[in-house]
Amino acid sequence: MWRGWPVCQQYVSSHPYFAVTDIAIEAEAPFSPEDILTWSGLSRGMSVWAIDPGQVEARLLTVSGIRAVQVQREFPQRVVIHVQTRRLLAVIARPTVTYLDDRGEAFTLPNQHPELDLPYVTGLTEVALDSVTARAALIGVLPLLPLATVWAEPLSEIHWDQQYGYTLFLVRRHLTIQLGWETAPEKFAQVGMVLARLPVGAGASAVVDARFVNQVVVRPYLDDQGGGTRAPVRSL
Repeated sequence: MWRGWPVCQQYVSSHPYFAVTDIAIEAEAPFSPEDILTWSGLSRGMSVWAIDPGQVEARLLTVSGIRAVQVQREFPQRVVIHVQTRRLLAVIARPTVTYLDDRGEAFTLPNQHPELDLPYVTGLTEVALDSVTARAALIGVLPLLPLATVWAEPLSEIHWDQQYGYTLFLVRRHLTIQLGWETAPEKFAQVGMVLARLPVGAGASAVVDARFVNQVVVRPYLDDQGGGTRAPVRSL
């Protein structure tokens, strides 16, 4: 090996020609490019030779909410970071803000994001999220979210109860929709036809009980405990 190589290597790595001037970041919500840059540990002006893509990727993957990372050096002065985040589907009501992703997994984020407009999942406050019970409950939430889109009504909350199953609340209408364990697409279609016939506006409150086979029962709203009827966690 040429004895002068260490000196040459040091000279090249510290030469201003290889100082990073551009860090391109492709990030998905809820993280901003500024967030990713901070967590990456990179900064403009550092030598592109001093950047180890594998180390930067490993560092970013420790951030909860990041699913995959690819870091590329583009000589002489550019670094590109591609970040894939976990897709947020809902907020799980817990003392610490917790999210549900599209794989049915619960996780927290480094920073709270109150601007995210997501439905809430309630009923799991006293249940360990890594338990079999909670895992099954959260997996059960996943098909409810796309199925509810047939109603053309945004969801405010999905309440889970170990005895009564799932109860849904809407953003714009004061309705309690009791699904129980009846979560087939046909049941959502039946509920959709009922919702289309119900009055809309102030005072139009009702319980839509869809826990029966081929039947949907509508009754006046009562804040009773029988059957799992309750007020939503968020005001309507």
